[in-house]
Amino acid sequence: MQITLFSFISALLWSSLLIIVIYLVRHTRFRPHFGVLTMVLLYLFCAARLLLPLEFPHAVIVSDSVVYPRIYSFLARKPDSVTHLPVGLLLCAIWLLGTVFLLIHYALQYRKAIRAARQAKPWDSRTVSLLSEIRRQTGRTIKVRGRTAANIESAFGVGVLRRYIILPDKTYTDAELHYILLHEYTHFLNHDTAVKLLVTLYCIIFWWNPVVYLLQKDLEQTLELKCDRAIAQTLNAQERTAYLRAILAAMKQGCTQQPVPQPSTALFRAEANKAMRERFTAVLACAEQPNGRTASAVLIGSFAVLLALSYAVLPQPAFEPPAELDSSSTVYFNDENAYLKQSADGRYWLCIDGHKPYELTEGDVQFYLEHSVFKYIRETEQ
Repeated sequence: MQITLFSFISALLWSSLLIIVIYLVRHTRFRPHFGVLTMVLLYLFCAARLLLPLEFPHAVIVSDSVVYPRIYSFLARKPDSVTHLPVGLLLCAIWLLGTVFLLIHYALQYRKAIRAARQAKPWDSRTVSLLSEIRRQTGRTIKVRGRTAANIESAFGVGVLRRYIILPDKTYTDAELHYILLHEYTHFLNHDTAVKLLVTLYCIIFWWNPVVYLLQKDLEQTLELKCDRAIAQTLNAQERTAYLRAILAAMKQGCTQQPVPQPSTALFRAEANKAMRERFTAVLACAEQPNGRTASAVLIGSFAVLLALSYAVLPQPAFEPPAELDSSSTVYFNDENAYLKQSADGRYWLCIDGHKPYELTEGDVQFYLEHSVFKYIRETEQ
């Protein structure tokens, strides 16, 4: 297995196509059979296809003499006489600088959110007692710190290693507070903040590809549906109604669009009315819909097959040979009777024994040097 420029481009195209397909299917009537677990796994398939641009020996090579050669020539071309660096190397430097900048920005944002959580007011004994009751109800105990802040409109959870549930400084009934805490605690049980962190880092690394942001956009709603579905499956019809009533009450109290920290899972977003209707529908229909394991298995298997097929086909550039001096004859050459030469004036030549030199482009020379063992001679000015 080897990673080449063209296998990376192929991986980029296939992963972008998979992301677009997921996004389109997510907004169709097929959605009821498309489990939230399936969507998260498909996101991981897309990430694997882009992060693992592997080239296998038995892959079917599809030659392209139009697009790929131009891409290669562009990336190998030296832009000017100042840098003497190929365009591809300059683009990699820009990619790296952009990634470092976004990582620093995100790290500072994340640190600011954690710092604000630490400085917020600890919970009262009533809220702590309700969280203990939720731990007994779920049967799973993880360490979560509780804080109350006056400058937020919606409860949210933040943190991956040091987890916090931040509540707005508002008055809730015991039932409302119970379901709000249950929602945020379930997010942590599902490791949703870790998933958001990984997806955000993925978007930061590939910030130059606009398609990857569809993952981030859709994942927000996916995690909320996943959380609501997990809670609804443990409740009866009356309790599900109480759960939705608690969310509605929290929405009425937090009517303004106060932003919450980016690396967090909020109870609701004030601007997402359509998304909230979808969540409510999913909770109410939870008893009527099966868990969809068969449909999820079929979908995951289908995309796994598509993922495997994407590795089986590999587009490669097809370069036209240099124009022959005598069009009626065929010239055969290899590393034994031919070599590459750069003349003193900077021009490139393919020199074949018994024939006049053929002039080459810089992209042709780069290709021959990377994919063959031709001898390379560089003339110097006298």
